[in-house]
Amino acid sequence: MHKMAKKKNVKKNSFISYEFSNPFEFSTELALERSDISETWPKSIIREINKIKKEETSDSSVSRVDFTNKSFVTIDGKSAKDFDDALYAEETPSGFKLFVSIADVSEYVKKNSSLDIEALNRGTSIYFRNKVIPMLPEILSNGRCSLNPNEKKYTISCVIDLTRDAEIIDYYFCESVITSKARLTYESLGPLFLKPKNKLDKKIDTSLNNLEKIYKALKEKRQQRKSIEFNLSETKPISNKSNQILKFSKLNRNEYHGIVEECMILANICAANFLLKKKIPTIFRFHEKPDLSKITNLKEFLASRGFKKNMKSNNFRSSILTWLEESKKTRFEEIINIQILRSMKLAKYDSTNSDHFALALDKYCHFTSPIRRYADLVVHRGIKGYLREQSKNGGASFFYNKNEVAEISELISDKERKAEKITKEAEKFLKCKCAENYIGEDFEGTIVSVFNFGFFVKIHKLNIDGFCHVNSFKGGRRIRYKLDETIQALKGRKENYYVGDSIKVKITSVDIFRKRIDLKKC
Repeated sequence: MHKMAKKKNVKKNSFISYEFSNPFEFSTELALERSDISETWPKSIIREINKIKKEETSDSSVSRVDFTNKSFVTIDGKSAKDFDDALYAEETPSGFKLFVSIADVSEYVKKNSSLDIEALNRGTSIYFRNKVIPMLPEILSNGRCSLNPNEKKYTISCVIDLTRDAEIIDYYFCESVITSKARLTYESLGPLFLKPKNKLDKKIDTSLNNLEKIYKALKEKRQQRKSIEFNLSETKPISNKSNQILKFSKLNRNEYHGIVEECMILANICAANFLLKKKIPTIFRFHEKPDLSKITNLKEFLASRGFKKNMKSNNFRSSILTWLEESKKTRFEEIINIQILRSMKLAKYDSTNSDHFALALDKYCHFTSPIRRYADLVVHRGIKGYLREQSKNGGASFFYNKNEVAEISELISDKERKAEKITKEAEKFLKCKCAENYIGEDFEGTIVSVFNFGFFVKIHKLNIDGFCHVNSFKGGRRIRYKLDETIQALKGRKENYYVGDSIKVKITSVDIFRKRIDLKKC
């Protein structure tokens, strides 16, 4: 057992114990203890939740479009529990009609209620390997709002008429009710369509085939507008029955990840268009283009690795796409994807619409995940407020003014960064626990970043990074090294080390609390 000082609601210098034998539980608790994230809900929230539990229906005066006869499905990862979105598509004489139905969280989380204030304070759900710290209580996130199979659920639907080339003919939003006919997973969908005997219900199968056609057309349009896509795989820890982490394995994407992603992007575009057209204050998602200095340095680094210096004035997009294309199927592909990604600015929320550089869009917002992102809930309220006003059902209570969305945008951008930081800290701990099993062993790796005192190496077999300090080099402190930031190299009198170089290293020590894996060049 490991003891750690508690942060809240306990006497000074008291301690709490966690089961150290379970690294997944421990990494999460350690990260949470070092943050201001709360797992518990205030009493005012409990009271609101108890009230929601007793409610059988919501506002009966609102007329919802009944889509329960349509074969909607949810497509998520195997471990997902909160289902925000459901998809359905049918063929039309002009092309396709795509239905993107999103959980109507705003029906239960009233603006400025205790529940709403707490959701705003959290800003986002936080996903660890062993648990989720939800933005909304589980009675809503996994229950009342979640689009669980074979349950009637309130949704806001974006219905889009498309040509066969995925050009938007028309679209509309409506308050709706759906029943998801199946809970599908990315992991199961591939085999299902390879084996005819395992095929799904015919109506679901037809809808999925239509979704696949829409996806291919949307993918083509995305390439035409020169959207930037990175070829970087997420990883997951592989452990044995004793919770010993053996390695991190790359997660493979299939076309169903793409189907969901492209349909969500399309619905987000429609939401941004709708709110701009109606002049409704809301929260947009924007992504600035990289700074010239970053791209110039990137160009010099790539030239040092044998790639062309093809940067035309300030046409960053064209240069980036060329570099990504040139690196495909070379030993530098992953490292170049990483370096280009590092040169990018972070996407943010803002009350003013601006271009989204990576997606190559002139307007964009988040509409499709209101269970786990507060920005989406704000967008839903704007759309819903307009729909209620048009049907004379009182939409004023859903709207925000410009000052409100500006303040919320800044707050939730900050919350997003904190959530990313805390999950990365937990992940670093797990990678250290993995490395502990291999102290003294040699591995092949690639240098992924350099500093004036050493460099980080990615160990391919384990998919973890460790640090190789110059003091561990042959000659140790007697040999001076100079960092060349432009071409990302650590230069010595006899040896130079470049980002992208292959190298053999030994894991020498691990400090799990400092989250540090020490390596030595073999």
